[in-house]
Amino acid sequence: MPLLHRKAFIRQKPPADLRPDEEVFLCKITHEIFRTYDEFFERTILCNSLVWSCALTGRAGLTYLEAVESERRAKQSLQSFPPALVVPLLHLAALSRRCRLTELCEDVHAFVKDRFFPGETVDVTVRNGARHVCEILQVHSPHSSANGAPAANGHAKPADGDAIIISDSDDESKAFQSPTATINGRKKKPLSPSVFKYTVRMMKDEHSEPFTVKANQISRRKTTVSKERLKLLFKQHCEPVNGTIALKPSTVAKFRLSEQTFSQFFPDEPPQFPFSPPPKGGGRGSPGQAGSSLLKAAEKLKLLQQREEMAAAAQDKARLKKEKEEAQEAKRREREDKERLKEEQRRRFEEEKQKRREEKERRKLEKEREREKLKEEKKKYAERLKLWNKPREDMECEDLKDLPSPVPVRTRLPAELFGEALMVLEFLRAFGEVFDLKDEFPDGVSLEVLEEALVSSDPEGPLCELLFFFLSAIFQALDEEQEEVAKDQVEDLSEALEDDSDATQSALSAVASLAAAWPQLHQGCSLKQLDLDSCTLSEILRLHILASGADCYHGNAKFRYQKQGGFTLMDDPCVELRLAEPALLKRLSSTPVYDLTPGEKLRILQALVGKLLTLASSRDLIEDCVEEQRAARQELREIRAEQHRREREEAAHRVRLRKEEKLKEQEQRLKEQEQRLKEQEERLKEQEVKGGLQTNSETPVGRTAEEDKEQNSSSNNSKKMMKAKLNQKDKQQPMSSDPKAPACPPTSLTAEELESEQEKVRELQERIQKAAACTCLLPLGRDRLYRRYWLLPSASTLFVEDDCFGLTEDMLHPRPKPRQDPTIKMEDEEVVKEEAAEGSAGSSPAPLLTCALPLKRPNQWSFYSSLEEVDQLIEALNPRGHRESSLKEVLLQERERLQHLLQDCDRNKYRHTDDPESSRSVPECTAAADVLMEVRLRDLLLDIEDRIHQGTLGTLKVMDRQVWRSALEAGNYELLCSDGRDNGGMNGREDAMEVDSPAHLRARDRLQELKSNGAASCSGSGTPQVVSSSVRILAQALVHIEQGIERRFLKAPLGEEDSKKDQKTKKNKKKDEDQASDDGSESGRVSKTVLERWRESLQSCSSLSQVFVHLSSLERSVLWSRSVLNARCRICRRKGDADNMLLCDSCDRGHHTHCLRPRLKVHTDHTHCLRPPCRYTQTTPTV
Repeated sequence: MPLLHRKAFIRQKPPADLRPDEEVFLCKITHEIFRTYDEFFERTILCNSLVWSCALTGRAGLTYLEAVESERRAKQSLQSFPPALVVPLLHLAALSRRCRLTELCEDVHAFVKDRFFPGETVDVTVRNGARHVCEILQVHSPHSSANGAPAANGHAKPADGDAIIISDSDDESKAFQSPTATINGRKKKPLSPSVFKYTVRMMKDEHSEPFTVKANQISRRKTTVSKERLKLLFKQHCEPVNGTIALKPSTVAKFRLSEQTFSQFFPDEPPQFPFSPPPKGGGRGSPGQAGSSLLKAAEKLKLLQQREEMAAAAQDKARLKKEKEEAQEAKRREREDKERLKEEQRRRFEEEKQKRREEKERRKLEKEREREKLKEEKKKYAERLKLWNKPREDMECEDLKDLPSPVPVRTRLPAELFGEALMVLEFLRAFGEVFDLKDEFPDGVSLEVLEEALVSSDPEGPLCELLFFFLSAIFQALDEEQEEVAKDQVEDLSEALEDDSDATQSALSAVASLAAAWPQLHQGCSLKQLDLDSCTLSEILRLHILASGADCYHGNAKFRYQKQGGFTLMDDPCVELRLAEPALLKRLSSTPVYDLTPGEKLRILQALVGKLLTLASSRDLIEDCVEEQRAARQELREIRAEQHRREREEAAHRVRLRKEEKLKEQEQRLKEQEQRLKEQEERLKEQEVKGGLQTNSETPVGRTAEEDKEQNSSSNNSKKMMKAKLNQKDKQQPMSSDPKAPACPPTSLTAEELESEQEKVRELQERIQKAAACTCLLPLGRDRLYRRYWLLPSASTLFVEDDCFGLTEDMLHPRPKPRQDPTIKMEDEEVVKEEAAEGSAGSSPAPLLTCALPLKRPNQWSFYSSLEEVDQLIEALNPRGHRESSLKEVLLQERERLQHLLQDCDRNKYRHTDDPESSRSVPECTAAADVLMEVRLRDLLLDIEDRIHQGTLGTLKVMDRQVWRSALEAGNYELLCSDGRDNGGMNGREDAMEVDSPAHLRARDRLQELKSNGAASCSGSGTPQVVSSSVRILAQALVHIEQGIERRFLKAPLGEEDSKKDQKTKKNKKKDEDQASDDGSESGRVSKTVLERWRESLQSCSSLSQVFVHLSSLERSVLWSRSVLNARCRICRRKGDADNMLLCDSCDRGHHTHCLRPRLKVHTDHTHCLRPPCRYTQTTPTV
């Protein structure tokens, strides 16, 4: 237990009458309970005061916790002290006759540092240089073998030369004395520590044989026997006795030191430590010392007698001298009596004059004291005011006022999503003009539009237009960036994957590259070239998110470093979304984006916003806005500086005018004083003339002469003062008259100039705010409850965000400090700082029932909609709090802007009046969008099939076309399934397959491997997706339509072009394949065509959006120009009448049957026109 003022500290016990439900104050430092706060506070101050000391080490000037920690470390050090060294060290302490503990520790440490004792663990260095941890078994003296004395091993008997003194006294400490060895009446000196040898055994192997080593091969760790540890050990086992340090009786009894000798532990003579005498005044002195003290006392008495005699003689001389001086002084007084009588009147007059002067000086001193007193009071008041106005934690202020409660925000969105929606809204407002937002939203995007986009599931709603805007802006910006990248820097996908050092980034890059290559492989075009509409939007969005990061390869590393600030794959927000929300992508693969929850839609919008911000064009725009903001701020500072300069000049001109007025007043006063002085001089002359006619009496003459002198001196002084003032005036007048320019009033601006200047200031402020909206939006500040205040350009209101992240319950409760005198506060500041630094648990007098729990509540938003509420808020904010003072300053600066914005505030805009349960509940994923898209897909399938059939581009390979169409139109999928199974063999058409070169084959095989390995990551989960039966049947219907189209009516991307260039490339490919087959290379491997991959992808569709993507690719691949519906008659040059239109099988030119001469009435399956290339192709009827 720590010592308090060097005395034992006893804890206060809990009160005996303590009730279980009674609230008390717990001092967590001493674990004491107090009923009153004063007792608790006193104990806390006492624990943190430097009045404690360690009971083991004796360290003083500590706090309670420091003393406890010192005791703990001391106990730990004592517990870790080697047991084999304790008894030998105590024997050595008994041999010492020191008065100081430090000297004892130095003697013992000097003896022990090179000697080792049995049972001690040491480090032994063998001949090969290796070090082993060994235990000392025995110590060998160089005389042990010669004299036949046994070596010391801790159990040997005492030597014959040692004498053990046994006493019958009860005091064991006095009975225990160290043995002294003598040989032939002379004491033996200890041997050198290097001559001893030690028998040791390795600690690792207990069964190893002991071996003998020399003293120079053994070493001990420095911290094992240090002076600090010896001091700590001896403090526990020693005590001062008659001025010297001796062992405690309890220690002698505990370790049985009286029964042992030092030779049992070390085969050498005990050391002879030097003796240090006790301090003066302690113990008994020797007879010689007593005699010397008597001689000194006699000498002192003689000196005192001599001094007394000398002092008496000096007093006699001084007395005689004083008597002579007194006689002379009496004679002198007699001579001066007459002179004093003459000067009495003059002295009296001087005394009266002196009294008057002293009275004046006393009054002046009193006035000065009063002034100093007032200054001191003002100074104390200023100090109190300074302490009062000193910034502090907001919750510690005593004069907190209630803040006006803002109106909670209630919209159709959940409360926790409102802030994220505001972020998207601010981005659209700031960057909408750059990315052409007016093309999709001519009136802009408001909060109502964004709510409708996030809540509703209409495929043609605002969400579709928003995603159109984001995707088109991203695709356009990516195209511009790709134009800047050099084409020769593009690397192969496999090489980029092999060069990537990070396995995670390599896998992500591989999956992204696979997703980016999927449209080219299965649709014949890139992702940006796919038809983007409300139905294909979900799939294109999913592919874009999956393909994000594919453009981060080695070829554009320089561009990404220079233009995008070292942009990497992991910096892509879509990649972060893919990693953080795998279930979202998995759901997006089977559900339209319109049927997602508002939170999921908002996360997708946030990822697209982040993607736009990482593009080089956006970064350039932000940098331009930063430069614009810096330039506008500089220009505004220049205007402010010019205004301040004009204000200073006007203030200086006003001061100059006041000084001139004062100078005029002083001139007038001086003139009046001159007239008074003249009048006084005339009066004095008259008095002098009258004074000469009076009788010659001594006293009146003397007085009048003195008065005349005073009047003359006063008049002279007044004249001198007048001259000095006139000279000062003459000096000031040239100084004020010479610089004519400053004396002139400063030129003030006219009303029009002031108005134009204010207009320019407003324009600069608008420029700064507009540029700041594109760079960084920061809150205005925080209040005492850590709520953030936002002033957003898109909203004409002051928002309050209550974000409880990182807060605890006790942080939101006021904890004002008690008021104290300023002087006491200044004295206690250091103590408070120490408490804060130590982090003592007793610094807050909170009852036991309170605990700091983290707040767990959703993010809440509210708003102020009127200027009166803002003024009330500014008035309620505390100017002494850290947070509220800065918030109040910002609100005062932005008051004009708030006044302008709050005029257009619509209070009902953020107060949704619907049912709160319906407004707060998140809409579940219904099938509304799925149903609409399914109906639209059936209509499009029927339309494209009808156009193909009517245009004679092909026909369905089914038993009955009308039955198939009616079943598809009615949604009878069972009939379509049965029809598909019946005609499965007829629909299986084999197309010609292309054979690629070996290099292309290896690249495609590599992509297939990546596809198989990354299938789980692309879909977001390794489990297979549950595909709707309607999706599968509609996809099969699209396959039926595609199989019914004749191959010659298909073009790229799904069809083949029969141009001469393609024929040449095919011939070259065949030659290469033949050569490869002759060389024995891999010639059996063939690659699938785009149409075949399109079919496979169509069969694996899991959502209607994916079917729409395949439908748009097929529609783009049909040669609609060769349809009968678009054909012109070569005779009448008109379109129409498709039932009577014949097409040439060779050139697809049209002819109306009624335009032919003679008119053709019978239709044949194969017809050719009369053009020479078509006439000789076949022997079929010609037209």
